[in-house]
Amino acid sequence: MSLCINPNCQNTDNPNNLLRCQSCGSELLLEGRYRVTRLLSDKGGYGDIYEVRDRSSILKVLKVLKEEKKNDAKAVEQFQREAEVLSKLNHPGIPQGEESFTFFPTNIQQPMHCLVMEKIEGENLHEWLQKRDSRPISEKLAVDWLIQLVNTLDEVHKQQLIHRDIKPSNIMLKPNGQLVLIDFGIARVNSETYEQKKLAGQGTRAVSDGYSPLEQATGSAIPQSDFFALGRTFVHLITGIHPFDLCDQYNHDIYTDELKDWRQKASKISASLADLIDKLMARPINKRPADTQVILQNLAEISETLCPPKLYQSKSYNQISTINKPRIFLEYTLGSWYSGHSGWINSIAISPDGQTLISASNDMTIKVWNLKNGNEIFTITLVQDIAKCLVISPDGHTLFSGSSKGIIQAWNITTGEEIHTFAENSYQVFALVISPDGQTLFSSSSDIKVWNLNNNELVRTLNIHSGPVFTIAISPDGKTLVSGSENKSIKIWSICTLTGHLHAVNSVAISPDGNTVVSGSNDRTIKIWNMNSKEENFTLTGHLDAVNSVAISPDGQALVSGSSDEKIKLWNLSTGEEIYTLTGHSDAVTSLVFSPDGQTLVSGSRDSTIKVWRIQ
Repeated sequence: MSLCINPNCQNTDNPNNLLRCQSCGSELLLEGRYRVTRLLSDKGGYGDIYEVRDRSSILKVLKVLKEEKKNDAKAVEQFQREAEVLSKLNHPGIPQGEESFTFFPTNIQQPMHCLVMEKIEGENLHEWLQKRDSRPISEKLAVDWLIQLVNTLDEVHKQQLIHRDIKPSNIMLKPNGQLVLIDFGIARVNSETYEQKKLAGQGTRAVSDGYSPLEQATGSAIPQSDFFALGRTFVHLITGIHPFDLCDQYNHDIYTDELKDWRQKASKISASLADLIDKLMARPINKRPADTQVILQNLAEISETLCPPKLYQSKSYNQISTINKPRIFLEYTLGSWYSGHSGWINSIAISPDGQTLISASNDMTIKVWNLKNGNEIFTITLVQDIAKCLVISPDGHTLFSGSSKGIIQAWNITTGEEIHTFAENSYQVFALVISPDGQTLFSSSSDIKVWNLNNNELVRTLNIHSGPVFTIAISPDGKTLVSGSENKSIKIWSICTLTGHLHAVNSVAISPDGNTVVSGSNDRTIKIWNMNSKEENFTLTGHLDAVNSVAISPDGQALVSGSSDEKIKLWNLSTGEEIYTLTGHSDAVTSLVFSPDGQTLVSGSRDSTIKVWRIQ
């Protein structure tokens, strides 16, 4: 579909092949290269957000100044400033500005102000926190996110810019874990002219209640004003409570009240991190850190105290005692701040012989481990990219990885040498599966691609979902492909579509006999489907947050699920009965896999660790 952005158009939907709107006659190919595909949001203060596709079919974001703001000189100035700012900045934590222009629809006298920029996939931290029911983040995640954002601010401040609007809703969380600071509409250049305006009392006032410091509210923002807002943002993330709601409700001045009691709501974080946050949001400017490098040094020192043990043993779970329940115990944990991964675990895979474990992390590495003793064998370091998914060929010789930049690579599993790089996707690769005969690779992204592994060529592209395809699985006989998408549907390719989840489907698995499909979703549920009748057998509830991964035991009797609530649950696949819950991770569980013999379960998490559980 091609969307017309003329505010007076009576029918904005058009076929993709038209150059002009069939209703109002306005151009549909903006600047001769951008075709608007859908409205993403019209809730912004002064801009409507659209998705556009350029001539290379790369998705971008188009921001259009709202119709009612076109005569507002201040709004136009802010819009133009954002375009100018984004064109200067080049950092992974900042959207890349591409082009700004004016557009004249048919029969409209005044131009529409437009800005095209990089499309940031994911959700903002305000939305993310709401989906977690405002459950506070862990200290490990807080430190990781602070490091990312302070590095981004370092680039912003080096360009003599002050953001002036840092808050959870202006921070995007990409699927690969990267944070991106957005909305530079009220950013100011920290220039001599701006200083003169402040001295003359002509500085622009900009306030977000609960986040902005007093000097900014009076028109005298400085770089340390961004530190204050950053501190307040992390009080919100660490406590789950908006800073405004932490102030005294009966004697409250939003500009002068201190958040004196916020630490009582954040008992799980260390005093050193709490002290740093207090420094960031100190009312006296001279008590805040002098610059970003001071903050990064403090964070490095805090990080050293967060190192978990490299390897430790755990006692068996006492509650597992009946003969009908397997005995599961945590044998060891892989990963520490130094010797293991230093970022979220995105994917794990076990070799067909059960001897080797592979893990992919946000730290831009893939690690190969000896599953029997937990020793690291070697590390593959990617170049400015993050492996999102892994799969091992049935013969155990080749590892395939799919990345956040849409690249699929094949690696020699014994040496770590790269064998082949497949043609790039235009979108992040979310999942990979290989047919049982080892001849065909399937990759899921904005679509599903089918690759011939004999010649490494693309065979075909399947556009069977209307949104990104987060998960795929193949039946044991290799004849059926199951996929789950952001659009809440599960498709059994060439057969039918299963609907029932209320939110995006994150993971699917097929039982060894090929008769059952299991799906996990952002709606916190797990659904069990009959592959033959295409009907839902039952729904499993019990997780308190999104279900990110599901796996079925090799004997087909048990199902495990991993969730953002930090828990792993074991279920009876036939009855849906919850057997018990495994705890130990301190952040979202992202990946689960059984060993071929079914005696080992491996879990990966955003806490940067991999846990190996023995089943007896």
